[in-house]
Amino acid sequence: MLKAVRELGEYVIKDEGLDEEEIFVQKTDLERVKKVICVVFKQKNGRLAYHNVHRENYEPSKSKEYLYRTFDHGQYDVTPTAKITTIEKVKKRWELWFGSYSEEYKKDPLILSLSDELQREKDTIFNEISRKYEELDKEEKRNSILTIKIKEDGTEKYLGEFDIFRIIFKNESRKKLYTWGSKGNKVESKGEGICSLCEKEAELWGFASPFPVYTVDKRGFAPCFLREDSWKRLPICANCAVSSVAGREFLDKYLLKKFYGYRFYVIPRFTFSAIQEGVIEIIKDQEKREYTKSLLGEEDDILDLLKEKKDALSLIFVFLKPKQKYFDIVKYVEAVPPSWIKNLFNTFKKVSERPIFREESLKRLLGKDWTYDFTDGVWKGKKVSQMDMAGMVRTFFPTSKETGMYDKYFLDVIGDILAQRHIDKDLLINAFIREIRNRHAKQKEWEEKLLSTKSLYLLTFITELGLIKGGDKMSEHIGEERINLEPRKEAVLIEDFFTQFEHAFNTADKKAVFLEGVLVRFLLDIQYRDRKTTPFRSKLHGLKLDEGKIKKLLPEITEKLREYKAGYYHWLEELISKYLLMADNNCWRLSKDEISYYFALGLNLGGIFKVKEKEEEGKRNG
Repeated sequence: MLKAVRELGEYVIKDEGLDEEEIFVQKTDLERVKKVICVVFKQKNGRLAYHNVHRENYEPSKSKEYLYRTFDHGQYDVTPTAKITTIEKVKKRWELWFGSYSEEYKKDPLILSLSDELQREKDTIFNEISRKYEELDKEEKRNSILTIKIKEDGTEKYLGEFDIFRIIFKNESRKKLYTWGSKGNKVESKGEGICSLCEKEAELWGFASPFPVYTVDKRGFAPCFLREDSWKRLPICANCAVSSVAGREFLDKYLLKKFYGYRFYVIPRFTFSAIQEGVIEIIKDQEKREYTKSLLGEEDDILDLLKEKKDALSLIFVFLKPKQKYFDIVKYVEAVPPSWIKNLFNTFKKVSERPIFREESLKRLLGKDWTYDFTDGVWKGKKVSQMDMAGMVRTFFPTSKETGMYDKYFLDVIGDILAQRHIDKDLLINAFIREIRNRHAKQKEWEEKLLSTKSLYLLTFITELGLIKGGDKMSEHIGEERINLEPRKEAVLIEDFFTQFEHAFNTADKKAVFLEGVLVRFLLDIQYRDRKTTPFRSKLHGLKLDEGKIKKLLPEITEKLREYKAGYYHWLEELISKYLLMADNNCWRLSKDEISYYFALGLNLGGIFKVKEKEEEGKRNG
């Protein structure tokens, strides 16, 4: 991973002709900035005097002139250019910057004069800064920076136009690659040896990794308890360190994505050849990215553009958890070929083409306010959330006060899909029924139906990829003796459904349990039609079912249907009995959660098998 970041940085530096100042400027951090508050000093009698404070619009083309870069300790910045959170905080940052931090640079008359004048006029200056800041609207306040300009010969100049500030910026930006801590608690880590990235002999720096792959915040984490020896843990030379800074900046700008409570980088690694210019141009093409489909991200997904690249390119995924101003790396997947990404896209789309996931079926299942096919679904004019691949996984492995914290499982499943590793079927089924039970207990019927549909979509997707652990066993009863169904429309719909999802409904016990759930759906709909309530729900044990409860439930359903004179479902009752008998002959193999899940699927998807004209005919004849 680190070599890929270094190589990317080397390419960007050469391609864009970046000098060292441009490499170290944190342009990505400035992208949201809208307003710049400038404190202007002017030359007067051989020294600097405070002139005024004014605002200007931020211009990305001037990012180099602001010389903006932060320190990890967060107490002050590399130069006086600082983001404004509150006036008191930015005032403190300037006091520290012009205090002990810049002491070694006060031999320069410009720095000394600025420091003295700021001390003299501090109250006046910050009162005016506060006034200008308070005049901004809420959005501008959240995205504003403070900087210094110096007026010479009638022209206002930025920090980047003065040699001393460029020297400070380069020196201190380099220092943070081998220095830990701040004034009074500063440690330098340098050594001589072989660079871990370029494998050349050179001076090595101890804090040059573009990602926080280790920490020495506690002395016990440092090699031999010495922070000075940190370079031995991950030795990186100066050239590779600077290139890695450029690579990390490129990743932050183009390849860092939001991800359901996390973030992730997708890092291209060119395995057999130099970095391809065409790939970099695709990554940078913002216009193309606005129209890409998403598998992982909550925003535009670069994966859709990279999936067509040949497998000489591989992708590295780095998943991060925001932690104050830093990130913790929580998952790492490497060597993912574009052909696999393409397969994920194609398979995800292929699943969406099944009839149950098309708009016509979804309107019958979820209501007339549903529009578009499943993954593009809109409910009552609002886009339905979490309908990409990662979103569906997140649905069943949430961070929830109600059902639990499943972050690790969420990342593990996503990582396994990307890495082409098998996923435990029981883990998925348990997650599906856990979330469905939660909605069932709260009588949130629409959400229960949506979750059931999502679960079938996700199970089908992962099965089609061949990633279900024990996948061969799942298929072992496919082709078992089939039951001849009556030549009626509902029966044909059921048979077609079982055929479409053959790997999910590959045994008689699954079919029996599912169809019993369908029959309960028909009963509940009849109860609601006649009574505007569904008392039979109380018989479903909160969807905590087993073989015994399923067998006991069938005569209760049948009896209740007779009470409502709904004997026109006798064909389905008979079909369930036949499948139950076949399941007994083949020995039940379903766990309690599987029984509950397949029943819940039937209960919540059963609406697609209803044929209204048949029901009405049955009522008339019943």
